[in-house]
Formats: sequence, C-alpha cells, structure tokens
Amino acid sequence: MPITGEHVEIERKPKLGGGGPGKIPFRRGYGGGDDGDHGRRDDFYSSRQRLRRGRIGVVVFMGCVTVLFIGTTTAYLVRQSTPRWDPDRQQNVYEWRPLQLPYQQLWINTLALALSSVTLELARRRMLKEADFSTMGIVPPRRKTDLPWLPITVLLGFGFLAGQIVVWNTLRTQSALVSANPSRTFFFMFTGGHAIHLAGGLIMLLYAACGRWLRVRLESQRISVEVTSWYWHFMGALWAGIFALLHFARG
Repeated sequence: MPITGEHVEIERKPKLGGGGPGKIPFRRGYGGGDDGDHGRRDDFYSSRQRLRRGRIGVVVFMGCVTVLFIGTTTAYLVRQSTPRWDPDRQQNVYEWRPLQLPYQQLWINTLALALSSVTLELARRRMLKEADFSTMGIVPPRRKTDLPWLPITVLLGFGFLAGQIVVWNTLRTQSALVSANPSRTFFFMFTGGHAIHLAGGLIMLLYAACGRWLRVRLESQRISVEVTSWYWHFMGALWAGIFALLHFARG
C-alpha cells in the first residue's frame, strides 16, 4: 500500500551556469560575459578623472605662480624710480644701473626652451596614440622616422637650465657691477625663480620618460605628460615675458 502520512523533503541544489543568479550572490565575472568591457570602461573613467584633477591642480598652481611674478614685476618697476636716502650725503641717491645682459646666451636658452615645447607636444601626441592602441590590445606601430621626443624634451630642459647657469656666472664676473646694484638682484630673482619652477616640471617629465624602467603604467605616463605639458608651455610663455621685461624695462 502507498504511504500517504509521511512528508518527504527533497533537497534542491541551485543550478550553476544558467545565467540567472539563483541563490548565488552576483559577482563580477559570473554570467554576464562582458566583464572585460566593464573593466575597460572603469579604467577609462578613472583615467579621465585623474587627468581632470591633475589639470585643475596645475591651473591653480599656474595662477599662484602668475601672481608671484606679477608682484615681483611691480616691485621691479617701482624700485627703478625709487631713490635711497644716503645719510652721509644727506640726499637721495639713485643706485639703479642697467645690466649688460649676455644676449647671445640668453637667446640660445630661449631657443632651447621654445624647441622643448615643440618636442613635448610631439611626445604628447605620440603617447596619446599609444594609449589608444593599448586600450584595443594592439601594439602601436613604430616608424623609423619616429624620434624619442620625450627624452629630447628632457635634454632641452636640462640644456636651458645649464645655459642659465652660464648666464649667472657671466654676470658675477662683470667687474663693472657691484653687489649693491638692485637691477642685478632683481635679475637673479626673476631668472632664479623661473628656473626653480621649471625644474619642477622637468622632474615630472623625467619621471614619465623613465616610466619603462620604473615600471610605470602607460596610462600614468600619459597623464603625467598631458598635465605637465600645460605647465611646460606656461613656463615657456612666462620666460618670454621675463626676457622682454629685462630687455625693455632695464631702466
């Protein structure tokens, strides 16, 4: 006879691999089949956010540098027409004397900095193309005419700083100038301040140029170059303004 008074429970196990979640919590990599695309989208948006934050930071810093040099320029122009009271002579004494600038070396330095802006832009475009190919999993093609633009930019940057050292040594050896001349003090303030700020950008470019040896991701290198390029072009324009000021407003 069939037994009808007992209840038999049958254990039901969740099915795996059916595409539905069942009783298994959803995890990335199960069922959807498009985790790779989703991961690439996450990396893309993360890179855009990093680039945006970097650019905002650079713009804010460039604003601070601009205010600094505007203040120095104002003091430079005011000091030219401001005499100093000499207690021994009991009269105002004008100490300002125009500098004899080493124009040949300054023009060489200016040319090196202008060329570095061009090579940096070529490096930025090349790195952007490499990043586009890498997102598709393709090794970017290289031509024989392609040059290492980023290392060339770094070399030109170091060349500019070395040229500035030559200029400073030239001014120190000019026997006609004395240390009390305020025009020379302002010259070192302008050129020294610019060199220090330029060196900061040069460190970032050197970091990106040595990315392969430092095992830095290509995307991080690209962001460094993208952000630093804005700052580098700004420093080139700032140097052009300083050079023009020292030439046309020597007093």
